[in-house]
Amino acid sequence: MGNIFSRAKNYLKRKSNQTNEQRYFQKYASEIKRRNYNSNDVIMFRLDHIGDCTMFTSAARAIREYYKDRKMTVVCLSISAPIFERMGIFDKIIPVGFRPADIQFDELDKVIKEIRTKEYDILLQPQVSKFPLADILCAATKCNKRISMETKPGNSKEEWINKVNFIYDELIPYPRGVVSEFDYYGAFVRGIGVNGYRTTCPCLEYKQQNRIEGDYYVVYPGGSIRQKFWPPERMASIVNHIYEKTGLLAVFLGVESEKWTVERLKERLTPVAAFSVVDLVGYTSVFDVIDIIGNAKFILTNDTSGVHIACATQTPSVVILGGPQYKRFLPYHIENIKPEDKLPLVANVEMDCYYCDWDWNNIEKLNTECLNNMKREEPCVCIEKITVDQVKKLVDKILKEEEIC
Repeated sequence: MGNIFSRAKNYLKRKSNQTNEQRYFQKYASEIKRRNYNSNDVIMFRLDHIGDCTMFTSAARAIREYYKDRKMTVVCLSISAPIFERMGIFDKIIPVGFRPADIQFDELDKVIKEIRTKEYDILLQPQVSKFPLADILCAATKCNKRISMETKPGNSKEEWINKVNFIYDELIPYPRGVVSEFDYYGAFVRGIGVNGYRTTCPCLEYKQQNRIEGDYYVVYPGGSIRQKFWPPERMASIVNHIYEKTGLLAVFLGVESEKWTVERLKERLTPVAAFSVVDLVGYTSVFDVIDIIGNAKFILTNDTSGVHIACATQTPSVVILGGPQYKRFLPYHIENIKPEDKLPLVANVEMDCYYCDWDWNNIEKLNTECLNNMKREEPCVCIEKITVDQVKKLVDKILKEEEIC
């Protein structure tokens, strides 16, 4: 019964939020007038999570260079603000302290109030899969020109998209079909006027870390959702393998809610490998994570932000990847690859049900076994099929190329 009541409560909250989203948008959209604000400033919205914002860093630098003679503000989620802070190229960062899918309207009022303390010349909205929150904030911004990427239906419904697009002076078309997130970035950067722009690997500066003594590598046993977790006993097999070959310390990273899978992993380590673990799950800031990964020999990870931070800090990585959004975020598709770039090595098993996009309706049609796994919060079938031997080969490739053993 409790579960039924919980679902009903969440449904009513979503319905209420939808009404409030429409009300907020209409309030500020109705106030939009084509004014000539006396401002040369630029404001950019990037309301996405840590991994996505890390992938965006190279495009963000190109955009900042294009507007180098102007002051530039970035509006981002609080959890992702450290990525833009570490870049150190923006004049102001305005954080949003709630998830775009679950708007906290009292907090939204505060964000809007801060945004409206200034006037801007140009507004940039480069996110292709944005939530209605982004359109509300764009409508509330005092600016002369709004430039947005077209919205890909999903997080925003087509009905919403069609109703709100009128606020944008320019809509840059997004590439259709199965394409990389980097292709969306490239289309946007070229669309604002950076002719000839070619996508490059993400880039983040990192500092010396003071948490771990000696050489080490990083392990991410968890991830944003449990269906992405490779079974902990298999991850343990790889940790044992790495210790036997290198004797390296294994540094575990992740958030507090992932401690359970870390404990299951540690139970399956050999005694000597278990003594060579530094467990920092739940004890690091985003800044710590950037520095720890940047100074690591390599990382082994599920599909998490860690793999994108690794590439941005030129740290080799092996990532266990499923098929729901295959090719969009991983494997990387970069137009201008440099010799020093460390593209993630991907372990995956292609299946007919790839590209389900985490849509339960699609999964039910394509693979009922996987749908049952999803409901039990167990690994997707395409994750479960990835073998220890597959991952070992990729790890051994890094050990050889980086001359670690």
